[in-house]
Amino acid sequence: MKPIIGITFSSNSVTGTSKNYICAIEEFGGIPRILYPGVSDSEFTDIDGLLLTGGGDIHPDNFDQAWHPSLKYVNEARDELELPLCREKIEADLPVFGICRGIQVMSVAMGGSLYQDVPSQIIDPLTHPAKENTEDSQHEIEIEHGSRLIKIVGKSADEVNSAHHQAVDEIGEGFVVTARSEDGVIEAIENPSKKFGLGVQYHPERMIQTDEFREHRRKLFEAFIAAASH
Repeated sequence: MKPIIGITFSSNSVTGTSKNYICAIEEFGGIPRILYPGVSDSEFTDIDGLLLTGGGDIHPDNFDQAWHPSLKYVNEARDELELPLCREKIEADLPVFGICRGIQVMSVAMGGSLYQDVPSQIIDPLTHPAKENTEDSQHEIEIEHGSRLIKIVGKSADEVNSAHHQAVDEIGEGFVVTARSEDGVIEAIENPSKKFGLGVQYHPERMIQTDEFREHRRKLFEAFIAAASH
């Protein structure tokens, strides 16, 4: 039987690039279930995996920092949905996969903190935000040996896309850093004690431009769906 994957969004109106998450779950063998602020708690109980998607910034109250002037698209209702839901599912050892904002939710949910603005808070940063025409930036990541991520993608270095201005700073309880970009920005975290607890800062759901991108995308989503199937 195909696993049911809860996918978090800001609302039940899924448009534009957000559809890429749903398409990826369907393509690799899962049944998507949209989760959003206000949805009934009963929608959470029988999911087999949780996908935390990209989106606006997390309110800094959730990691005890002051408001940074670069913050945008903060949605407190979404924070109130995702942070406790993520914590609950991690503690229950349900497979959890975080993408972009999702990796940040995973870390903050377990007590971590964020760089609220990479361009102004990281020394000599790479281009992490999307380009002015909204096209993703690209850069290489270095992946830790022995990590789940390197076992999945089969490489110690790989090119990924990038469209974010925030990043994980202090990692949450139970997580380890398993990939970074050249400027030191955290690009992946995982919890080695869990069945599948992995967050990436890039956007594999829309890595379709090259054969290498498509292969990286396929391997990540297949591994997540496989974990949620058992």
